[in-house]
Amino acid sequence: MSVNIHSAQAPMFGYRFQPLYALLVLWKEAEDDFDEISIETEDDVVLKGECTKLYQLKHNTKGKSGTLTVKNDGFWKTIRIWSSYANSTNHKMYFVTGETVKEDDFLFKLVSNDMDRIEVVRQMVREAQAVIKAREEAIANKSEKLPYEIKIHGCKAFMELTDHQRLSLIEKITIRPNNFNIYDVEKQVIDQLSQMVIKKLRQPIAKRLLEWWDQRLLKQNKINKTELLFQIQSFIAQIQSNNLPDDYSKAFPESVENEIGGYMEKQIDLVNGKFSRKKKAALSRWRARNQREVWIADDLLNAVELKEYDEMLIELWSGKHEPMKEDLEEDEETEEVCQKKGLELLDWIHDDSHLHINPIRSEWKQHFLIHGSFQQLSEELKVGWHPNYDEMLRES
Repeated sequence: MSVNIHSAQAPMFGYRFQPLYALLVLWKEAEDDFDEISIETEDDVVLKGECTKLYQLKHNTKGKSGTLTVKNDGFWKTIRIWSSYANSTNHKMYFVTGETVKEDDFLFKLVSNDMDRIEVVRQMVREAQAVIKAREEAIANKSEKLPYEIKIHGCKAFMELTDHQRLSLIEKITIRPNNFNIYDVEKQVIDQLSQMVIKKLRQPIAKRLLEWWDQRLLKQNKINKTELLFQIQSFIAQIQSNNLPDDYSKAFPESVENEIGGYMEKQIDLVNGKFSRKKKAALSRWRARNQREVWIADDLLNAVELKEYDEMLIELWSGKHEPMKEDLEEDEETEEVCQKKGLELLDWIHDDSHLHINPIRSEWKQHFLIHGSFQQLSEELKVGWHPNYDEMLRES
């Protein structure tokens, strides 16, 4: 994910949890491919399809969960928001919490989907009346601090409804207790993938899916299930045996200029390559280096396989560099000619080398791996552009 949840400040957890929970809601609960999820519109999370589902999230990062009862401030705060939907025939509401609801509590009917909810309404009316009465008494007694600062608004909104509206509202509500928290999201995604891909591939796909989702919602707050499923299938296709995921073809370092330096830059200086070629080389090397590291970390490739691929690149380069060097030595060409021929080789590496070597996987389409790996090899002095690069740089 683009934001590290393990370093986020506590007040940010709930905010960060909303879009992550929305991903799972869209994936698991959307009934049609064109159902659409949104964040912080009518509610924390909203799923629109044949009916509109509202999700109010009470995120919990503590190891131990409390017990949800009718005394809970967050519950009444939500009732205030949802009371406006009492007459709706097209809404369902979900109160999602990490807390527990005891089976002998009347609120458990909202967990078990028991639709006999008259007793729930009766107990909520009793609680609301007690809160309103205590508040009014405190006002009459001119108390410095009034009680139930949060609950009072939900209690009043509930009591302003008719008996029929109260029952209608409560019949639309489901409580989801013991909910997972932000640290468990990746595991939830991996579990969803368990029926789709083999175990080894689930974590790499989950990681990329969460990163994509995070960036996607920065662009637009709404997304339908079709787009989500398309992206999931795309990630699965990328990590099959004949392909690899592309994480870096559109990525950029914080500063390309800071990536310039070392023998890579000196190699380009030897053939008078100028700044534009240095930038191109630095960017491709940064992408290739990072992509290779991610593949190894995700156990999609191993170092031996990448070393063998580098050996193929060196062989391809050698087929160009050695004849060039021999021809120039025979003709005793000037340094200016050596630089010109070396520059042509450098440009060939970036413009055409990918046409002459098989990709690392048959379905891998990105050229930056070849171009950037050549630049890393030039940094290690295993390849070079000037006919005499080795002697000139090792002596410097």
